[in-house]
Amino acid sequence: MFETNGSGTGEPTGNAGGEANGVELETLGDALVLRVTGALDLTLAPKVRQLVDRAQRLAGSVLVIDLTEVDFLASAGMAELVRAHRLSTSMTVRIVATGRITLRPLELTRLTDELVIVPTLEAALDRV
Repeated sequence: MFETNGSGTGEPTGNAGGEANGVELETLGDALVLRVTGALDLTLAPKVRQLVDRAQRLAGSVLVIDLTEVDFLASAGMAELVRAHRLSTSMTVRIVATGRITLRPLELTRLTDELVIVPTLEAALDRV
């Protein structure tokens, strides 16, 4: 498992109060799960990019980007989701997003037409 916080220090995220921004990459069977916590904005987007690149090198069959714990989704974060989707030639990318904080911005920008969006982590892992 790889963890990093949005500060660029590479220190593990605490997330005890649910307020920490962070990205965590873990392996679940043949799938890689990238869990994002806090605000997915210009500060955290480079860490998402770094771990998406790492996930592609690890070459799982599916990369799930879990936005369940995201409390703000900025355009920089959405750009990284699109980048992950477009650059993935060897794996399927699925995005876990629901509600007004994560799903609504993706709908408004019509990214739901391009990205594979699922409501839960279980649904994303269902066909792995």
